[in-house]
Amino acid sequence: MSLNYLGSLIGTEVKINRGGPDSIVGRLVSVHHDYLAIQIKDGTIVYIQLQHIKSISSMNSNASRGNKSNKSNRSNRTPQRFENAYTFEGLLGQLRYTNVQINRGGPEKVEGLLVYSGDNVLLLVVNNEIVRIPIFHIKSINVFNKNKSNGNKSNNSSNKNNNKSNKATAAQIVAIKLMLKKYRTN
Repeated sequence: MSLNYLGSLIGTEVKINRGGPDSIVGRLVSVHHDYLAIQIKDGTIVYIQLQHIKSISSMNSNASRGNKSNKSNRSNRTPQRFENAYTFEGLLGQLRYTNVQINRGGPEKVEGLLVYSGDNVLLLVVNNEIVRIPIFHIKSINVFNKNKSNGNKSNNSSNKNNNKSNKATAAQIVAIKLMLKKYRTN
């Protein structure tokens, strides 16, 4: 797919891939050199590598380009920080020390703290274990709030601090660096 065509869809509701765990429906936010960003219903921004997109469909274009009912739906969402990098690897660098979800579902889905990206590989800390994922195999990535309340809207203070809770603390970063040092010496 050409970047010009994808760029013409910015702001519209799209469906990426036809079905299964890799199918994503949301508003196309931006298109970059080798990835695009989609905002799904709950306000989460999902970054998808272009090489893993098998199809893209424009959904009900009248409603998605600014219909009043669509604007009211957006106000109920918790806004999420939007990362902007030229390449997918640059994006991964910006998400360092952030809790992320790799791939949307199925057996390839993994959630953890992104601690390193480079040399065509990504390192995640998942349950005190370092998981190595080749960047080529990452279909999508999004910031994952592990402290997210399960539909409880009375907890407004946690919603306001979503971006802060997704980042690792200084103590966690020190522990991770020690773990990585041990990992690299083995």
